[in-house]
Amino acid sequence: MILEALAGSLGVAGAMLVVLQRNMVRAIFGLAVALLGVAIAFLVLDAPFVAAMEVLIYIGGITVAMVFAIMLSAEGRLAVEASALRRVVGALLAAAFFAGVAYAITESSFPTTSLAAEARSELASVEAIGRDLLDRFNVVFELLSIVLLVAILGAVTIATREGSAGTEDKKA
Repeated sequence: MILEALAGSLGVAGAMLVVLQRNMVRAIFGLAVALLGVAIAFLVLDAPFVAAMEVLIYIGGITVAMVFAIMLSAEGRLAVEASALRRVVGALLAAAFFAGVAYAITESSFPTTSLAAEARSELASVEAIGRDLLDRFNVVFELLSIVLLVAILGAVTIATREGSAGTEDKKA
């Protein structure tokens, strides 16, 4: 009960930080807090391996890469200003999405606990996950690493161009 409340609280608090922050770096730290809530939720669901991967890959890798990309670009350090119309439209879209997800969850029928325990033992073991990662999903993870590499190289290229453009202006 306490872990469920902690997971939900961290998820909502982190999401609120992401939405309400004008500074992009602080918003990314809010994303890390929300992802920590998701990792705790995986622990509550008795999936410690997935929780550990959530922490290592998303919090440890993706958010750090996002912070580097933001810090390397000049626009990322600027505060973001949103108009009132954008805030209202965003709030309406978020409410519609929440209503759709809540409806899908409440109208779904979930398996019984004995069936869920049987499926968990067969599908969620570390051996089965490792086998799937090396067999069925290997190409996906290879493509993901290439996408992350291209994103980091793009951020470095943009930062280098902005830095050289600033020095040319000073020379003239």
